[in-house]
Amino acid sequence: MAGGIFRPNSQPQPVGLHDGCAYNGPMTPPRLMPLTAAGILITNWCPARCRHCYVCSGPERGEWMTAEAAAGHLAALARLGVPAGGIHIGGGEPFGNVERLLAIVRAARDAGLEGVGYVETNGFWATSEAVVRRRLSELRRAGMRQLAISADPYHQEFVPPHRVSLLYEVARDVLGPDGVRARRWRWLQGPEDVAAMTEDERRGVFADFLGRYPERMTGRAAACLAPLANRTPIDDLPDDPCREALLESRHVHVDPEGWVYPGTCAGIVFGRATAATPLDAVLAAWRPAASPLIARLVSGGPKRLVPAAAQHGFRPDSGGYAGKCHLCWSVRRRLVEAGAGGDELKPEPLYAAS
Repeated sequence: MAGGIFRPNSQPQPVGLHDGCAYNGPMTPPRLMPLTAAGILITNWCPARCRHCYVCSGPERGEWMTAEAAAGHLAALARLGVPAGGIHIGGGEPFGNVERLLAIVRAARDAGLEGVGYVETNGFWATSEAVVRRRLSELRRAGMRQLAISADPYHQEFVPPHRVSLLYEVARDVLGPDGVRARRWRWLQGPEDVAAMTEDERRGVFADFLGRYPERMTGRAAACLAPLANRTPIDDLPDDPCREALLESRHVHVDPEGWVYPGTCAGIVFGRATAATPLDAVLAAWRPAASPLIARLVSGGPKRLVPAAAQHGFRPDSGGYAGKCHLCWSVRRRLVEAGAGGDELKPEPLYAAS
């Protein structure tokens, strides 16, 4: 990987690579745990611009993964021994291109997998029972085991609640009771039309929902939801490392352009999976010495990034942060804006989106 603030050849170089984050002492060097789950995010397009979206999807985003690229990622997951039940197809909104979605789900079986565990959707397309039955039946035959419906107040700002209710009921009939699940089950029992609310009413619903179901304050959530959450001064945030989230989650996502990130830490990447360098090769080649920013997070969490980021204009928010992930996102976004993100903070449009 090239260039960022933690590179020996970067300018300025506030701290060196071997300041305790390169693991050259007696402790065991960090390593990636074998995968048991993966998400193939086939698009950043979505008809909604949900305020909690950590990949900043929206109608203005146009990135789509080709079926051929997805097939390559699925084949790599098969080689890695990831079970079909641990693989999901997401976005953005995968149902924005149903034919491509079907081709990608079929590709899982072609790769030697027993289908895919589930496909995510916000249900915007559920305009009639006939449409829902046809599409779900096609996906079931293609190898989709389960449908995962994104239902919560953030999605219902854009997707009418009667559509997700219709989708859920028809999916239970087509796929069986175990063939469908919802992101927030309790909300699905009586979803409200958030779009019809005033902005003050929406903010009240979001604040209440955050209190019951905390969100990761990265991506769009950092701008739209963090102001509604309780804040903690930076000095009082925990110093605990991010080893589990980055290296031990046994879970990666692959975005539409092939960037591979750990768990749900969008914008921090292990590398880029391509036809020439497939996903399993990217993961096998990853080393902490090649990713000093990740190594810092693994050893000491986001606060380890702050001194160097300060030399690129980062200033802590006097209002505090809605958790350490919020701080991490704020630091990373400043680094990318300053051209100091290197190859560990990708893709750059993610940090520019909101």
